[in-house]
Amino acid sequence: MILYWKYNFMLKNKYIFILPIIILGSAACALFLFTKNKEENKAVKIPFVFEEMSAPAFKDNICDITSYGAINDGTTLNTEAFKKAIDDCANKGGGTVFVGAGIWLTGAIHLQSNINLNLQDDAKIIFSKNPDDYLPAVLTRFEGIELFNYSPFIYANNVENVAITGNGTLDGQGESWMPWKKQESAAVQKIYEMAKENIPTEKRIFATPQDALRPSFVQFVNSRNIWLENFSITNSPMWTIHPIYSDNININNIKINTHGHNTDGIVIDSSRNVLIENSNLITGDDSISIKSGLDADGWRVAKPSENIVIRNSTISDGHSGIAIGSEMSGDVRNVIMHDIAIDNIDQGIRIKSINGRGGIVENIYAKNITIGKATNAAFQVDLNYDSATLVSTGEKSPTLRNFFIDNLKANDTNYAVSLEGLDSSILSEMHFSNVKATSKKGIRVKFGKNIDFRKISITGIKKPPIFTISDSENIKY
Repeated sequence: MILYWKYNFMLKNKYIFILPIIILGSAACALFLFTKNKEENKAVKIPFVFEEMSAPAFKDNICDITSYGAINDGTTLNTEAFKKAIDDCANKGGGTVFVGAGIWLTGAIHLQSNINLNLQDDAKIIFSKNPDDYLPAVLTRFEGIELFNYSPFIYANNVENVAITGNGTLDGQGESWMPWKKQESAAVQKIYEMAKENIPTEKRIFATPQDALRPSFVQFVNSRNIWLENFSITNSPMWTIHPIYSDNININNIKINTHGHNTDGIVIDSSRNVLIENSNLITGDDSISIKSGLDADGWRVAKPSENIVIRNSTISDGHSGIAIGSEMSGDVRNVIMHDIAIDNIDQGIRIKSINGRGGIVENIYAKNITIGKATNAAFQVDLNYDSATLVSTGEKSPTLRNFFIDNLKANDTNYAVSLEGLDSSILSEMHFSNVKATSKKGIRVKFGKNIDFRKISITGIKKPPIFTISDSENIKY
């Protein structure tokens, strides 16, 4: 009787038993798919040797800037308080320089080894509009040329194990620096002439009212193990985050919102082993730019930018989402960018240079790039880059080779892909697959060799054909 009742109950109420199985099965399936997608995202293979760095470890020393006289009223200049806090923390073997809630006005902040500048959630550091607060002049690079100029707002030279962290904000009050764009034209030409004549760097002294050049915002020179995480940065005077000759750089979850002339977001300059991820960039120029020196000065220094990973980030506004050049005379190699969303931009991805600049750009990989609107091109190579101040005086031609582009999507653009080499610099070994775009002019190639296009879908062409090929050989599509 009991057995019959059990059987009858199970038969009549079979869904009581089946439903949990269905739910568990669905959950397991969803978990599998989520894990699989997550693994696939992570599984974008880095096609060169790249070891992700771990966050630097800092001593437990906490140096609160208020203990050194800092006042958070937004009007008191706290340059000396920051200096004292950093010096004291460094003398103790390192630790955290703590910036609490409030508005802190300061001039240049110079970091030292083993220091973590930590910005609390409601902390905002605003930087002085007075150029004198960025003296004495320091070693830096201006558009690929070495010189001594006004200090970047946050600066470090020859340090290691250094960080800027926390959810606070850095505000450069960049509007006061924008008029310098016109004022500095004579100084720009002067530094170009000094580099051309091979004047020693130590004699290239600027940072005066007569020779005034805008500084970068955050800059590390000859440094290693740099960790930048979680903070926001706005209103840059010029290039925003700008490591030079540095190694092992992690930039994670950074928010940049800056507008105006030359306000590039992140500029990797003759640096190596760089990871940029999970960040949001809104800029007035190129959002992420990779450079390695200009003409003869770049050849003299001869330090490439290499081993760079850019992933899982969003970019909008400005000229290019991700750019290489035009100052690339010291070479750029081993760059992978993947899972990037770009919108409202002139060019999605752009490699730019001019004849005479020299330099090799090679081993460039792009995968899973989604572009909303790109006025000129979703992907562009331009060796006729037009700039009044960047006229090369060298005799070397740039070399571009070994590009691999997969799964590029663009919703609204003029050219889906535009490749323009030179008769003295033929673009070679470039491979495009799974390109899907709504484009007015499709794909063009000029001065190319051994370039192939597979699985191409272009809609919106106003004047066929989709492909325009000239002065090229072995172009497959």
